[in-house]
Amino acid sequence: MSPLDGSEWAAALALIGLCFTVLPSLPVRRTWARTAVVVFGLAIAGRYLHWRLVETVLPVDAWTVRGAWIWIVYLFELVAIANCGVTYLVLTRTTDHTPEADALEHRLRCAPEGSLPRVDVFLCTYNEGIEVLEGPIVAAKNMDYPNFTVWVLDDGRRPWLRDFCAEQGVGYLTRPSNVHAKAGNINHALAHTDAELFAILDADFAPRQDFLMRTVGFFEDPRIAIVQTPHHFLNTDLYEMNLGLGEHSPNEQRLFFDTIQASRDAWDCSFCCGSASVQRRSALEEIGGVPTDSVTEDILSSLLLLRRGYVTRFLNEPLAFGLSPESVKGMFVQRQRWCRGGLQLMFLRDGVLGPGLTWLQRLFFFPSDWLVQTPVRLFAVLVPIIYLWTGIPPLEHADLSDLVRYQLPMLIALMAPMVWLSGGRYLPFVSTGFSLFLSFRLVPTIVSTLIKPFGEPFRVTPKGAGAGRGVDRFARGCAIGLLALTLLGLLINGQPETRVIADPEHRAAATFFSMLNVGALILAILASRDRGRKRTMERLRTSATVVCECDDGHRVRTSMFDISAGGAGILWPDDLRIPGFVKLLVPGGRAVRADVVRVDGLRLGLRFDLLDPADRQTVLSWAYAIGLTKAPTELSMLQLTRRLVARCLG
Repeated sequence: MSPLDGSEWAAALALIGLCFTVLPSLPVRRTWARTAVVVFGLAIAGRYLHWRLVETVLPVDAWTVRGAWIWIVYLFELVAIANCGVTYLVLTRTTDHTPEADALEHRLRCAPEGSLPRVDVFLCTYNEGIEVLEGPIVAAKNMDYPNFTVWVLDDGRRPWLRDFCAEQGVGYLTRPSNVHAKAGNINHALAHTDAELFAILDADFAPRQDFLMRTVGFFEDPRIAIVQTPHHFLNTDLYEMNLGLGEHSPNEQRLFFDTIQASRDAWDCSFCCGSASVQRRSALEEIGGVPTDSVTEDILSSLLLLRRGYVTRFLNEPLAFGLSPESVKGMFVQRQRWCRGGLQLMFLRDGVLGPGLTWLQRLFFFPSDWLVQTPVRLFAVLVPIIYLWTGIPPLEHADLSDLVRYQLPMLIALMAPMVWLSGGRYLPFVSTGFSLFLSFRLVPTIVSTLIKPFGEPFRVTPKGAGAGRGVDRFARGCAIGLLALTLLGLLINGQPETRVIADPEHRAAATFFSMLNVGALILAILASRDRGRKRTMERLRTSATVVCECDDGHRVRTSMFDISAGGAGILWPDDLRIPGFVKLLVPGGRAVRADVVRVDGLRLGLRFDLLDPADRQTVLSWAYAIGLTKAPTELSMLQLTRRLVARCLG
């Protein structure tokens, strides 16, 4: 085989140049630009698949072990690229309903209060403690919509929560059993309330003051059955926290809500995600209430409503804030439930394969991500290992120049559009580590669900004191085992006397992909252990202006960068003495004392003294009225790399 020359790299280098020069200049919100980029990328992927089939697969005898393996690898590549194609088809469009929400809110605020639709607000809870529930209850009752009732739906039947709801002046509903879990809880509440619209909030989700004002107006359109808003979180994503990235890198939920859901909405195929949604009672009654056949009743609701001619509208605004899973255990409980519920759609009569849907709706709701993306990620780690240990190649009749000419452009063409379309919310290497980490638990879930689709009950994601801490030994053990096999395989092939792969170019290619997998496996290992959280109550990031009364009596106007019922962070003027305590002047004329407990340059950490329950209510109401008004500053690639290296070495 001849050594590589410059011409072999021409296509890849040209493609990289296009990504850096042309993509940033294209209007990312325009359908024509999105379609052109997607078509170009998929054309390059199609070129690769054609080359693979004609040159490296068809000449192989499929009835040998070697040939069968080569065919299996190609089929995995084929379904992976096909699944990617479906995702990119969705992403050729996108929507932004904020201007419409502005106009609708203006009409609501100008209308007589008595003419506004009545709304029941359901806050669903099972076993969460007061540290989780207090903030959402206070935030919900303080929304600025004039005609609503808050109902705490307690499936834990706890007297202390009933008493707390009475103190707060909100409704309380419970039931004698937990049949059908969350869906049954909501259906029970619907039977005991009568507002035409109802909002659903999980126990940890606190709505912004204008949550209803921004969403209720959409129901003027009779086609709309559900308005879903994105899930934003007060706490750092667990994966990012365990990797030491803090809150400064884009997490997977932002990719889904800010990019994928907004595109699904453009096709009228967005779906309900449960919490932070508002729904039309009469539409739900047409389908028999919230469906109870699946552990993900929310997406099934959207599917059933589509058959009746209704749509789920997605409003991409941060209108409610919850807690992302606070432990590895909690995250896997959540993702396994989502995976199982998605796959159950294939087995229900009214699921994705049932009558009454268009082919496009079936395609967009089919759970291909669960069936394809997760197993393929794990399979990609196994392919180099098998080559290193057995010498059985993943493809035949190809040298290193072929990989550079065909495979490298394909990888660039499939990754770069996602980075561009997502506005940087997708980071290939970090995302690969996360999907690999999930695969260790989700692949068994996929297999068990395909065998027995309805064998597992609904499991609540643990939050607060019940979240648990520790290490997932199964996921970590899988990652360590695969890492050991990869590194030992590289070591064996690095020695002439033990070498399994004789050809140096093939060995170089195997080493390249093995090292990529080594990086992803290290991320998975680091992510498998909970690092713990610094605070018992998560703070809302903000940039609000606040007036402080110092311990010597004079007042200072400054900026606050975070706040919770436990404390706050403020910026202090560099020409003033740092006080021992301050009193924050809260809207309404109340002053709340806060001790200065930390000084970091001009950033002061405050701890509230909230012995008076009225002060605590005041601070909670104020904090959630401010809302999450400041997005975290994203890390540059260099900063991201430094943090990952520091975490690996630490």
